[in-house]
Amino acid sequence: MQRLIWTLFLLVLVPGLGLAQSSQGNWDNLKQLHAGQKIEVVDSSMKSLRGPFVSVSEEAITLQVGKSQESVGRAQVVRVSVHDTSHRTRNMVIGAAIGVGAGLALTIPLEIQQSNEGNSIAGKMAGLTAALGGAGLGLGAMPGNRTIYRFKK
Repeated sequence: MQRLIWTLFLLVLVPGLGLAQSSQGNWDNLKQLHAGQKIEVVDSSMKSLRGPFVSVSEEAITLQVGKSQESVGRAQVVRVSVHDTSHRTRNMVIGAAIGVGAGLALTIPLEIQQSNEGNSIAGKMAGLTAALGGAGLGLGAMPGNRTIYRFKK
């Protein structure tokens, strides 16, 4: 039973892993960024810089880090990700629906079995269903980062 719960929980997390973009190796993807947009740049030494986007050229990307502007040369950029919250509400609804569905799928067979024996686990059923719905809602609310550039060897 516990193994089934963990399996369903992991299935909620996995869909986002398969959405990799095939054009991530294209430096021109960075031209879609808007000034002030929150980004993360990881350089070849695996140092992560986070801050608002300033500009991009063929040679480097520049962002605001604290009170200064930092430029990272194109040859040193390993990955550029943008803070993406555009589908948060949709993801919350989907996550909650998956959680509630998983809760019902786990508890309805148990309720049927127990009610045949004169027992009822309706309270536990509702609690588990609500907990899984809340977990799905919480996972859907997590902000995501979308990788728009990744260095290809």
